[in-house]
Amino acid sequence: MKAQEWFRAHLRWAVMVEGQERLRRWEETVYIFLSEDSNAAFQQALQRGRQGERCYQEGRRWIDIQLAEIVTLDRLGTEQTEFEVSLGSKKPTEPLVFEQAFDPEGAFPPPMF
Repeated sequence: MKAQEWFRAHLRWAVMVEGQERLRRWEETVYIFLSEDSNAAFQQALQRGRQGERCYQEGRRWIDIQLAEIVTLDRLGTEQTEFEVSLGSKKPTEPLVFEQAFDPEGAFPPPMF
């Protein structure tokens, strides 16, 4: 059996709305997984992306979430023991002064799920 390597796939879905609105937004995620080679990794990324597709009704309109693309597919190697994923940036919801003091040690983070 061939040794598996770590891969990182950046997936993008289109959230489509029936009628005038059409494309509402893009949804994106980073998927980190083990695979045998780049071709198998691409197939796994496609499979994961297809699993995220769905369709539902919102009032009278249909919402269709479709896999739009695999944005990137990176081979990370076999020796990876930790990963960092950038979540991008977002606008502040409250004003802060330049001298703002932060205390990340002051609160233990809650679980994501």
